[in-house]
Amino acid sequence: MTARERITIDVGAYQGVDLAPDLWGLFIEDLNDALDGGLNAERVRNGDFEFSAADRAGWGPLTAWSADDPDRVEVRTDAPIHPNNAHYIRVAGPAALANEGWDGVGATAGQEFLLSFFARAEDGSVATLTAAIGTGGGDLARAQVAVPRGGWRRCEARLAAVADGRGELRIEVPPGLTVDLDHVSLRPAGPDGRPLTFRPDLLQALKDLRPSFIRFPGGCVAHGNGLDNMYHWKTTIGPRHERAQIPNLWGYHQSRQIGYLEYFELCQATGATPLPVVAAGVCCQNTPGGPRAIDDADMDDYIQDVLDLVEFANGPATTRWGARRAELGHPEPFGLRYLGVGNEDEITDDFRDRYARIEDAVRARHPGICVIGTAGPQPFGPDFEAGWAFARARGTAMVDEHGYRNPRWFHQNVDRYGGYAPGPQVYVGEYAARSSTVRSALAEAAYMIGLERHPGVVRLASYAPLLARTGHTQWVPDLIYFTATEVLTSASYHVQRMFSGERGTRLHPVTLGGVEPEPVALPESGSALLRSPGAAIDYTGITLDGRPLPAAGTGPEGEAVELGGIDPAAATLEFTAIRRDGGEGFVVRLGEKAPGSFLDVQIGAWRNKSTCVVRGDDGITDEDHGPLPWHGVRTGVPVRVTVRLEGARVRVWVDGELRHDFEQDLRPEHRVVAGAASRTGSGGAPEYVVRVVNAHDVARVASVTLPEAPGRPATAVVTTLAGAGPDDGAPFAGSPVTPAVTTIAGQGGGVELDLPPWSFVTAVVTAI
Repeated sequence: MTARERITIDVGAYQGVDLAPDLWGLFIEDLNDALDGGLNAERVRNGDFEFSAADRAGWGPLTAWSADDPDRVEVRTDAPIHPNNAHYIRVAGPAALANEGWDGVGATAGQEFLLSFFARAEDGSVATLTAAIGTGGGDLARAQVAVPRGGWRRCEARLAAVADGRGELRIEVPPGLTVDLDHVSLRPAGPDGRPLTFRPDLLQALKDLRPSFIRFPGGCVAHGNGLDNMYHWKTTIGPRHERAQIPNLWGYHQSRQIGYLEYFELCQATGATPLPVVAAGVCCQNTPGGPRAIDDADMDDYIQDVLDLVEFANGPATTRWGARRAELGHPEPFGLRYLGVGNEDEITDDFRDRYARIEDAVRARHPGICVIGTAGPQPFGPDFEAGWAFARARGTAMVDEHGYRNPRWFHQNVDRYGGYAPGPQVYVGEYAARSSTVRSALAEAAYMIGLERHPGVVRLASYAPLLARTGHTQWVPDLIYFTATEVLTSASYHVQRMFSGERGTRLHPVTLGGVEPEPVALPESGSALLRSPGAAIDYTGITLDGRPLPAAGTGPEGEAVELGGIDPAAATLEFTAIRRDGGEGFVVRLGEKAPGSFLDVQIGAWRNKSTCVVRGDDGITDEDHGPLPWHGVRTGVPVRVTVRLEGARVRVWVDGELRHDFEQDLRPEHRVVAGAASRTGSGGAPEYVVRVVNAHDVARVASVTLPEAPGRPATAVVTTLAGAGPDDGAPFAGSPVTPAVTTIAGQGGGVELDLPPWSFVTAVVTAI
């Protein structure tokens, strides 16, 4: 048996500090087909015929639909069912119309579906359509649907599946009948026979996380890609066929079938408190043309909408919007306590003005609501600093910080919040360690222990993104991947569940013995290379550490040109780049080959709109400095670049302008981290929730000592996440490890915990 290193974890006495009760929550954004095609139980895709080229090039009202005779199907907009649902189709029988759903429409034997649509047929007697869930081998379910003739009528039928399979929804119109169709819906029936709102297996995965709160609808979706794309809550409640549908800024369509009412219902279903986020009166700064503010003349109405949202959630049924909530089936309030205003905003004068007016109005009308401000897209940088300064000056109760970083950053920042000055508290609204590997999951666990042990600063936290449909993603990593039939939880999901499933209430100090932080140093050697994915670039006037080099070129396929070896602590590279073709910029890589440590200097980063210095460690990259806005690389226009490395200092000049000047982060990593809290057990004795991360190749055993009388025996229920290498795990796949639960006994007021390599352990320890 391989020897294990021994460490000690001494749990100190309770010092009167309680844990943040709402710390662990969820963040749901309509990204990666998370809602339509995901949490939304709807099986019909584009059932309202409202897809358009504004959603995605090539899309239109008949996207996801097909007909056996396309000439018998016509898209129309005259006399629609509702102005918000402007398109419908006219079908002249005989014709069969089919919907592909999301990667097919699936059914299992015995499953019942509720089909509904609005139809309009010519005057006369009742007509009959046929609906089926069909495959190439036959029908899985089939039913007749009566269509009263006259104006728009809602038509319904139940389809019971007789076999397992996956196919398409087919609607057959008989000869001699011309019928208009809109808002076609197919939902599984729940145990009560009513159509399901949420896909059951995904809902259960969320319930299993036991969230204290749920944030919605964003993220970037909240403030939208332009003022006309903002998320306005009032347009997302009421009958689904009357809701305003809009393009999703992530490049697809938002039906808003999961709107604000369903969001509040999801909070009820999971036992979570709502945390809605509204735009701070400005659209996303990444909108073409930059952030734009709501016109001053319209701000009073917008502020009233925000106040009305709080009333809709919390107001008694005697209020206007409380009455509206009751009309929609919820006479009791939803219990909203938090309200986010803004998301990753650029801290401009327009933002400051609009945010202040919204926050002042909410404070005056609803003083019990905790308003959460924002501090830019990264946990550093100009908007972060300006956002915090603005929040402190205003006395904002809480600030939303975001951080998508590599695992090294999380290990370096375990005690980040121990150094925060008194003032606004923190909501870590979006964070992830940039991969779906065990390495990232354990880095997040170490960081989360740090969040848990600083409750005076950090009150809320939510991993992001939450959901992603495989084959339909715009962002990775994600907590939960899914297909039409599977839920694929990541290693990070198991970490989240281990934190939220076992919580203490009283914080205890911990003394960790036998381990030291992991030093971080610059690489001892490396190389310089150039590449230009998405462009053809010529490089001239190249000098590396004063040595002239021949001209070179790179192409759009991403092949690299290696210039030579460097000392990553003392190197200077200069060259002129001219783009011959393509639409992107180029990258200078300095340092070791992946998965070693390197720097990528990106000239024309993120759609050729910025410059940025990115760091890579363990095969995972992270922004070290930037992105900083820039006009971009232009075809035929030379760009002169100088990059200088001097110890940890990095400087980058572009056309003579010093754009980047910073020190690389060489703080040590905390790879072994422990935390502890207690709660009152069922028998009245304290139970200690002890967490330990061992992000190393070395196995360890931890002697845990409780603040109890010496000599008392103890027992522990131990949950261990271990058994895979640090780089195991990938997007769109299930976790390579799952938690295992064991029970152990100990003596002397403590227990010994096995810490396998690359493991996370949560132990609930009781002194008997």
